[in-house]
Amino acid sequence: MNALQVARRIVAAYGSERFLTNLKLNLLVYWCQVEALRTTGAPLFADAVAVGERGPVETGVWDEYASFGSRMIRQRDEWQEPTLGESAERIVAHVVDTLGALTAIDLLEMSCADDGAWRRAKDRGSATVDVDDILASADMRRTVPSRTLAGCVDKVTREYPNALRLLENS
Repeated sequence: MNALQVARRIVAAYGSERFLTNLKLNLLVYWCQVEALRTTGAPLFADAVAVGERGPVETGVWDEYASFGSRMIRQRDEWQEPTLGESAERIVAHVVDTLGALTAIDLLEMSCADDGAWRRAKDRGSATVDVDDILASADMRRTVPSRTLAGCVDKVTREYPNALRLLENS
């Protein structure tokens, strides 16, 4: 399996309910790789994860969705991806369920932590985040942070239901 298949599956299965940008999609694909290593001990896809300027990037995925820029990815018919197999589908579903509501900023913060695989690879001047980097990093134990931008917006929306509406209309 390759990273682009995973990305296409995320777009096909969750693109209508999650706001997916190219950056967010790349980060979710990265966390699918981490989750696969956590749960099965084996990588989900064979592609190298590049040490991007701001975080981990799967270049094939990045190039495929580059035309969207920072806009929401809209699914096209040619991106219909068959199911990935039971184990892979469980991994993707778990990652999207736990991390899909986070913003790209939240995911970047998680992915670029000082004790994470991306930072480890970047600090040693590597062009890729290897499976060994992930296995030796705190990403293997990382959980969803308690304070996120997405969580703060949710809290404001619950506590001050008209606040965002006032901002919209100002």
